[in-house]
Amino acid sequence: MLRMNTGILIGLLVAAAVAGFAVGRITTPHEAALAPEDLAGAVRSALSHASALEGFGRTASLLQHLDAETLPEVLAVYDRMLSILDECDIRPFVDAWARFDAAAALEHTLAWPFKIKQKLGVQAAIRSWALHDPLEAQLAYEQTFKNNRTLDQEELFRNLVIGWVHSGQGGLDTYLAGLPPVAQDKGTVVVAGNLMRKSGAEAAMRWTESILRDEAYDSKFKRSALRRGVRSVARWHPERAAAWVMVEYAGSKHEADGVRIVADQWADRDGRAAMQWLHDQPAGESRDAAVGSAFARWRKSDPEGAEEWLDSEPLTAFHDPAIDIYARFLDDRAPREAVGWCERILDPERRLACFETTATRWYRRDAEAAEAWLQKSPLDEEARRKVRTPSPKRRRAASAARSRANDVPR
Repeated sequence: MLRMNTGILIGLLVAAAVAGFAVGRITTPHEAALAPEDLAGAVRSALSHASALEGFGRTASLLQHLDAETLPEVLAVYDRMLSILDECDIRPFVDAWARFDAAAALEHTLAWPFKIKQKLGVQAAIRSWALHDPLEAQLAYEQTFKNNRTLDQEELFRNLVIGWVHSGQGGLDTYLAGLPPVAQDKGTVVVAGNLMRKSGAEAAMRWTESILRDEAYDSKFKRSALRRGVRSVARWHPERAAAWVMVEYAGSKHEADGVRIVADQWADRDGRAAMQWLHDQPAGESRDAAVGSAFARWRKSDPEGAEEWLDSEPLTAFHDPAIDIYARFLDDRAPREAVGWCERILDPERRLACFETTATRWYRRDAEAAEAWLQKSPLDEEARRKVRTPSPKRRRAASAARSRANDVPR
């Protein structure tokens, strides 16, 4: 049975309501204009509908008629019912209001008494404002958060960027490029995802390439755009993303990021296909990193499939990073099996590092058994000393535990 978390479900329902609103204005027969009190009564009735789907559809249709004249009566309904309304009720109404007076919608929702409802209303107002006038919405967003620090800045920012992307108006990339790196990352995630949602893979790829080719942007912003753009495309179309990365970025400083990200996303859906694609790429550090990362993702989403693949493959140097990752998965509960896998790594340096890492964790759990293995292991005395020596973090924890024990009254 398919399961969907509440946040995703709410998001889909809100999107359906807003989309129904937009499409309805074009395709449905125009209803006779309603008097303000009649529209308010109809909205009140729609908000009480037992079926969410039918209620949203009816509310969206009615909100097509919201304007400055009908607003006061309809707003009174939402204000009176505010305590029992949820995101799916609030967002379409504020979106409809902000079409003709975003500043008033923002000001009013900021004054709502319930913090959760206030946040939802403000986010919806900023998003709708950005859809119609992103530069003004940007200023409103910055001023709103400056004066209301209890609001969720990240969600406000996300709604600003979503509206700006869907507005089709320029200036967003320049705005994001001027933000701190953390904000840049959050912004590029939203841009890439919503370009995919709005216009598909080609739009996300064009946006990514435009950032990378613009000399006005620094390397951090370019890398953020590349990573988010490739991830968004690869999540839906891994084969298309793979071809794009190898055509556009092979041999460039962006290749390693691109290959790893494509492999990660592909491995979530089809680990064998991802590994075959990586196998066909030129050997090197970037491919090794991608193999290890993709195997970790594959094993998380399909542990049986990933382990079966590793068990059934004629092992070569290509498999070394995956074996290393697998040994680390095993070392907590099956350390002997883990060191057995380490032995199958062909690269001597990686093999010894695998032994050391696995033995260190084994030693913390069962020093006697680990010591017996150490005495016969290929590790030199320096490596054995490291295995036996607690890490600084563990030494601090042990010291703190002893201090607590000494403080206990006798």
